[in-house]
Parts: sequence; structure tokens; C-alpha cells
Amino acid sequence: MGAPILTPQEPRRLAEIEQGLNDEVLARRLSTLRVSSRPATWARRVRRRALALWVTLGAVVTLTLLGLDIVLRQAYPTGALAGVWLLTAAGLGGLVVRACRRWEAAERAGRKTPWPMDPTQV
Repeated sequence: MGAPILTPQEPRRLAEIEQGLNDEVLARRLSTLRVSSRPATWARRVRRRALALWVTLGAVVTLTLLGLDIVLRQAYPTGALAGVWLLTAAGLGGLVVRACRRWEAAERAGRKTPWPMDPTQV
């Protein structure tokens, strides 16, 4: 099967649409057909969300162990609860640090900050 045949008006319309586009990065990428030198976008998203997923999972496990500790009243659930709680708290601290860095980067770039309040007034 061959390529579809275009009417004489269609290539002209396509050329007009392409001239109207002003995306230089896209134009450069399409003209050179190079793959971006950055890591894959999905890999960055997974890494960015992995810590939040582990903190959420840690919170669920912590609450479950807390319930078991209350019901069983033994030393093993208490020790497991302490360990999981410490890991969850450390992960939560990492999320707070990440949010503060994103906030500062947004302020330096002149973009709208993630929260409407001014951090110097807190």
C-alpha cells in the first residue's frame, strides 16, 4: 500500500499550519530526529513518585502494626512498629525537603510558588 494521495490544497494547508507553529525545540528535534539526551521521562516520574509511594505504604503498615500492638500486647509488634515508623518519618522528611527545594526553585525562576503564602511570613 502506498502513501495517501493528497489533493493540491492539502499540502498548501499543511505548509500554512507548519508556518504557524512556533515551537523551536520541537522543530529542532523533528529536523534532526535525535533522541533527547535527558533520561526517559517516565523514569523521572517513577523516581519522583517512588518516595511518596513508600511513605504512604509505610503509614499504612505503621497503623496496622499499631493496631496489632494494641491487640497482642507483645514486644515484637512494638519493635516492628518503631522501625517502620522511623523509616516512614525519614521518608516524610525527605518529601518535605523536596517540596521546599521545588518551592525555592520556583521562586528563583519567577514562577508561581506551589502554595500562595509567603514562606518568610510563616
